[in-house]
Amino acid sequence: MLLPGRTFAQASQPIPGGTLRIAMPFNPAALDPMTGRNVPDFNALYAIFDALIAFDPATLELRPMLAKDWTFTDPATLVLNLVEGVKFHDGTPFDADAVKFNLDRSMNDPRSNVRSDLVSVKSVEATGPNQVTLRLKQPNYSLPTILTGRVGCIVSSASIQAAANGNVDRSPVGTGPFKFVEWRDNDLIRVEKNPDYWQTGLPYLDGIDFRIINELNTAARTVTAGETDLSLNMAAQQIATARRMPDLVAEANPSMIFFTLMMNFAKPPLNDVRVRQAMNYAINRDELNKVLMLGLGEPTSTMFPKDFWAVDAETAHFYQHDPEKARSLLKEAGYTNGLEIETWSWPDQTSIQRIELVGNQLEQVGIRLKITPSPPQVVNQLFYIEGKGAMILNPQGGWLDPSQTYERLFGATGQFNAGKAEDPQFRKLLDATGSSADAGERKAAFASLQRFVVEQALHLPLVTSAAMSIRNKKVRDFHYDRLHSPRFHRVWLDQSA
Repeated sequence: MLLPGRTFAQASQPIPGGTLRIAMPFNPAALDPMTGRNVPDFNALYAIFDALIAFDPATLELRPMLAKDWTFTDPATLVLNLVEGVKFHDGTPFDADAVKFNLDRSMNDPRSNVRSDLVSVKSVEATGPNQVTLRLKQPNYSLPTILTGRVGCIVSSASIQAAANGNVDRSPVGTGPFKFVEWRDNDLIRVEKNPDYWQTGLPYLDGIDFRIINELNTAARTVTAGETDLSLNMAAQQIATARRMPDLVAEANPSMIFFTLMMNFAKPPLNDVRVRQAMNYAINRDELNKVLMLGLGEPTSTMFPKDFWAVDAETAHFYQHDPEKARSLLKEAGYTNGLEIETWSWPDQTSIQRIELVGNQLEQVGIRLKITPSPPQVVNQLFYIEGKGAMILNPQGGWLDPSQTYERLFGATGQFNAGKAEDPQFRKLLDATGSSADAGERKAAFASLQRFVVEQALHLPLVTSAAMSIRNKKVRDFHYDRLHSPRFHRVWLDQSA
């Protein structure tokens, strides 16, 4: 929703030119779509790269991007026809060979964080100069939707082959509206207009400077002071403050973002479902929504907003606040004197406040959190890759197709499944969600999968979140999409405002 502010006389037609100054939290993990994993990565990523398939930000309906059309010629074969004449920022051609190279890399490279997106793909073939055919292990009608995300962002294969060990984390070359210029750690990422962008007339901006400012209050103040034009990844507290400032526009738009404690359920104590369930019963989600989200979120026992097509209302609020039941489950699990759980948190003040409030609620039933704050890129390496610690509280981005959310969070190859454990029943239920193209059948399959994940308490969901930003009156046509990903193709600066 657009929050109240002053109305200004503004130009109605886009005016090219100018550099957009953005404040964003945290140094990205990487600017390679295959290896990135943090929410802040997306801020710059989608300025540099185009995906194979796009979606309407309002309706979520798929639409062409680098693939001009696509079709399932049979349930296990997906054919993509590509836009012709597109070039990467390094001047090399975007074609079927480049797409095959990227998808093969995403499936086979040990560093890939998007491998789980292509778990149903058996092989990729360049069946023409501008045609790619995906052969599947089993039907998966969610694949076109999956290709709207990072796994569908195509990197110049020449740049990968020229890089040491194929590492382009800090030297991204895409086909997008902006070209990468520089990255100064914990300070600045700069991109400039791609003068040869294949979408005629776009982008409007000459460039974007992404200033990396970890503290959200500080980032918000840079907009007030005129040092930046737009601050991303804001929290409810900054939105509330900005609403009182008539020269700012504060937005809290519907999104797929949710806050959860991801668990390593492959090792004690969280390999015991009773402990995980106890934690879910110990949480007062209504209080969290009021205190942390100021009412801008929704309490939930799952991962999706209540208006999402695949959410199952029967289990969306499965865990009600019940401290006595939580204590009973802990006692049954053998923790009569409570227990301590090692927990990671992002280091900014807002994140610390979130985990401390959750910790206070858990402590009421005998669960103590040993909290270690660290930057996202450090936490991700230690928790998700090295398996250190037991939990982490952070925002998770829901993906356009719910199968991606389940796969990435709980699948054996999922980038956010720290212990890589997977229940065979989970796999059976997840595979069933992609076996039909019928929306009703898929919704029923997702309801069964959601019930399993909720009853097994594979994580500790808290609240869904709006996509929040603060900007000055010069920034026009900026909005987060439903996935909390900013798109800058059509953003422009109105100097008359």
